[in-house]
Amino acid sequence: MKKVLIALVCVLSAFEMSAQQDPQFTQNMFNRLSVNPAYAGAKESFCATLISREQWLGFEGNPQTNLLSLDYGRTIKGKHKVGAGLTVIQDEIGPIQSLNVKLALAYHKRIMQGVLSAGIELGIYNQSISANWRTSEGAFDGTEDPKIPNSEAGATVFDLGVGVYYYRKNMYVGLSSTHLNQSVISDDPDETSSLTYTKARNYYVMGGYNYTTTLNGRKFEIMPSFFVKSDVISTQVDLNTNFKYDDLIWVGTSYRIQDAVSLLAGVDFAGLQLGGQFDNIKVGLAYDYNISDLSTYNNGSVEFMINYCYKFVKNEKVERYKSVRFL
Repeated sequence: MKKVLIALVCVLSAFEMSAQQDPQFTQNMFNRLSVNPAYAGAKESFCATLISREQWLGFEGNPQTNLLSLDYGRTIKGKHKVGAGLTVIQDEIGPIQSLNVKLALAYHKRIMQGVLSAGIELGIYNQSISANWRTSEGAFDGTEDPKIPNSEAGATVFDLGVGVYYYRKNMYVGLSSTHLNQSVISDDPDETSSLTYTKARNYYVMGGYNYTTTLNGRKFEIMPSFFVKSDVISTQVDLNTNFKYDDLIWVGTSYRIQDAVSLLAGVDFAGLQLGGQFDNIKVGLAYDYNISDLSTYNNGSVEFMINYCYKFVKNEKVERYKSVRFL
């Protein structure tokens, strides 16, 4: 049965399709740059985030995704805040491999008590399929579907995305779209048996709030957030809540409607007060328990995240003058 399901996933995901969603991440609150270029530079720090996810454990050919994002922001001449970011996403589902590399640029403008930013991302998207994969009948020999290539096939295309992002000290909300140009991936457009795939435009809406209080002299934060992803054909909604204690540890839950219930936990090294660069590190883990019809065929999903942020402090220029009275 597993072979039947993975064959369906592969075929429906890769060929002659006009829609497929981007890889999903449970710790989406730590992964805003990869889906919204307007987030670049929001923290006015150099930030690096690494996320590794293995979905549907025990499922043959299960999705495996790795992501690296870097961003930096600064204010120019005291009034122009800009940001830049780089995102690399490597994704594998059965015989299908994808690589997305994109550069984000953003401009931030203060509006009343918050900041509104607009961003654009330019990049490349590569997708390929291996010649060695299995269907429900065993090894594929090229006779079951003439539209599926018999040998390894792939192509690289231009990728474009845009976004807007509004944030204040304790809240944020964003709207964005990836693969805006809907590139057609085809290794040989003149052959009907070639790999032909239109990358679907994906839309994202995100938002969150950070409520801080004090209990028995200890800082306590409640951080609810939501994350909506859609390619018009299908939509996923994540509802998240994290609880952070004393700037040190957080635990949380997430509900992906009709798909999964998740547990999240992490450590903010700043709360350990180790000093040096250790104070800039956050580490998080997530586990998804699948509640859809696929729950019978997998053992859940796991996700690891590490984040590092370093804020550059500009040295203030010391002004000196000498009075003519004391020459």
